[in-house]
Amino acid sequence: MAPLMLLFPGPAAAHLVSTRFGELYSGMLHPLTTMQHLIPWIAIALLGALQPASTARWTLAAFPAAVVIGLIMAGIELAIPFVDTLNIASFILFGTLVVLKVRLTSVVLLPVIVLFGLSHGYANAAPELVGFAAFLYTAGVAFTAYLIISLVTASAHALVDHKDWGKIAVRAVGSWIAAAGLVYAAFVFTSS
Repeated sequence: MAPLMLLFPGPAAAHLVSTRFGELYSGMLHPLTTMQHLIPWIAIALLGALQPASTARWTLAAFPAAVVIGLIMAGIELAIPFVDTLNIASFILFGTLVVLKVRLTSVVLLPVIVLFGLSHGYANAAPELVGFAAFLYTAGVAFTAYLIISLVTASAHALVDHKDWGKIAVRAVGSWIAAAGLVYAAFVFTSS
């Protein structure tokens, strides 16, 4: 009977994990269910953890704010070219910066964080939502962006400061992220 059931699959739908929870929770869960967003956001947080505290603080504020602006830009249908390419590039870029333990000034880091925050926010948009539902969804995505950036940055910063092997562990995770980004980019660009 089971092999016969495989011949008649039901319809598939993407990102329906969170639809029954309401718009706030849908916004909170959307980036967590998409590898294209979750992993680069972790890499951004790890990069922030390797920066001086004054520079890392900018990451905590700038990235979630840029994500919100990206969501708004998508809502008013302001086009950002190559959003998916930027998001895939963020895997490789931030993973590589973590591996190399690059220390950036806030003048250099802030525009990069804002650019990728805009592209990730734009890609997380739900243009079918309007009014208060769109507000709740946007608040959910922004809350998740802030939580990921703040919690991972703080945890990784504590690990780097208090354990001898902390920097090695953070850099190893960065190498995995960069490698995953390369594999993901190869898959996306060769299959299209």
